[in-house]
Amino acid sequence: MIYIYKEQILKYIHLLAPEHIREFAKACDIYVSDEEVSILYKFILENYRELLENENSIVKLKPYIRKDLYYAIEKIYKENKAKNII
Repeated sequence: MIYIYKEQILKYIHLLAPEHIREFAKACDIYVSDEEVSILYKFILENYRELLENENSIVKLKPYIRKDLYYAIEKIYKENKAKNII
């Protein structure tokens, strides 16, 4: 797995595409619908700075996606935060 650090995220966030989200979810064995990909894409673009700095900011996503998807994303997010990857 390739780890992207904060500086790289800030530098390349403008290149993020919905397909990257779909591919990452697939690599993590997580199903995401087209609507969920769109929600995640918009959420990341609008909140990436806060997500990098505040672990609790991911909670804002919870009402907009399935519970199982939220918890899978939250787990990956927290694991990466604990490793100082993001």
